[in-house]
Parts: sequence; C-alpha cells; structure tokens
Amino acid sequence: MSVEELYRKYNPPTRTEICRLDGAPLGPGVPSHSVVPVWLGSFCEEVSDPRITISDFGEAWLNTDPSPREELHTPPIYLPPGTTFVKDSISFPADIWTLACTIHEIMGERPLFECFLGDRNDVISEMISTLGLLPEDWWKMWEARGEYFLEDGTWRTDMKRRRAPRSMPLSERIQRMGRQDEPEFSADEAESYERMLRAMFQYYPNKRATAKEVAKSDWMMRWGIPALRAYDIQTPCDLS
Repeated sequence: MSVEELYRKYNPPTRTEICRLDGAPLGPGVPSHSVVPVWLGSFCEEVSDPRITISDFGEAWLNTDPSPREELHTPPIYLPPGTTFVKDSISFPADIWTLACTIHEIMGERPLFECFLGDRNDVISEMISTLGLLPEDWWKMWEARGEYFLEDGTWRTDMKRRRAPRSMPLSERIQRMGRQDEPEFSADEAESYERMLRAMFQYYPNKRATAKEVAKSDWMMRWGIPALRAYDIQTPCDLS
C-alpha cells in the first residue's frame, strides 16, 4: 500500500502543536508537534492472524548518520547497561540487548528486568540478579552499588530498596515463565533458549551475538523459525 492509498483509507495524520504553558520557546530536544495514533477500525482482541513488525525500540536513525549519539530514548528496562557507563556504546549491539528483552517479554508475558517505575539503578540490580555481576570496571563506576551490594558482590541484608536481597538467575526466571501450572518449555528447549539469550545479554557490546548469529542460533533453527513457517510467515532470508 502506498502512502497515498494509506491516507485515503485511514485519513492523513492528525498533528497537534506542542507548546509550553509559560509561552517560552521549546527546548532543542522537544518536537514541534505530536501525531495522534491512527485508528485502524478494530480492537486488538478482534484482530485475527496478525503480522507484527518491530520498527524500532523508541527511536531510529540511519547507520550512515554521522551525528554522534550520546544517549538512547529506549525505556530503561530495555536499555543495555553499557549506555550507563560507556558513552560510545550505542551501536547495533544495543539493539541486540533490547531485542533479547523484547523476546523474553513476549514469551514470558512480563519484562525480564521488571522494577518499580523503571529506576535505572533498580534495573541494573535486576540485571545483576539475572546475569551475574557487572564487569569490574563497570562495577567500580556504578555509584549506587552500595545501596544493593557489599563490596564483595553479596547482597546487602539491610537494603532500603524495595527488593528481596537475593538473586534470581536467568535459568530460574525461564522456569517460572509457564502459563498457569504448565512449563513454557521442555528441558531441551529451555536450555537452548537460555543459551540464545545469554549470547544476546553479554555485558560488553563487542562480545554480544550479532543479528545473524541470533537468527541462526539453535533455538531459532529448532523452534523459532519452524513456528514462523507453520503460520506461513516468511523469514527475511534463507536461514536453512
């Protein structure tokens, strides 16, 4: 469908001007207008056999864009930890981390690094609970670590944050993914799924799996892609 056909069917976008209550000019990071979400004529519960595409994780730009990016506007619970400690860590590996968060939320029906109000330090503590301690250089840079941990990396028992002073490793979280009383995966699939996520959740960006490696991972080849093909969903490239 062309843009013109889309507009004829659903009308052009409705733009709303953004202005400050005090009448002052907008800041450099504020858009001049917002766009009202389109109404496609059906509630999500009424849509059958949907084909959903993830376009971005909060913002997108061309990889040829020469402008340096110092921060991402991805929601905190999906941001990789490197964006907190290393300003030049925004590249394709950041999308791999966020994709892993998205995959697990779809499969498990809740965020992996869920915490109250998305506090960044709470999110980092959840990452450590799930994946293990941060690399030593990042650990020393994390100013809030003393609110959660002793210097040897053990949890504080007198923590004032609202969380239990214990870890819940990724394997345990996968075991708890089951809907009702049934496990989500067989033991074989759970092990394969965990290996894929761990490759995507490597702390250092240069050690993280690439998109091609994820697409050709054991879990994708044995479970993910066959499930797509069972619903006649075409994969973007030949992965056989």
